[in-house]
Amino acid sequence: MQYQYHCACCEKVVDSTEKSCPHCGSHHIRSPFGFWIFCLVACLVTTLVFKAVHVYIQSQQEKPAHLSILDVLQEENKRFR
Repeated sequence: MQYQYHCACCEKVVDSTEKSCPHCGSHHIRSPFGFWIFCLVACLVTTLVFKAVHVYIQSQQEKPAHLSILDVLQEENKRFR
């Protein structure tokens, strides 16, 4: 399977080695890889945004304070005094 380059002006198939379209003379040759590169970049950006939002939400949640056994014993000791 050979990838086909197209002229942006007349939509004719152009060889990958051509610098200009032999039919209309246009120098605007479209690559067949443009759409795939766009998709990969869009997926990468979406993944980064979701991860940034996840990290932000995790950092905003209040975490309960964990008491050590010594803290509990000191509180019990203060109650009995």
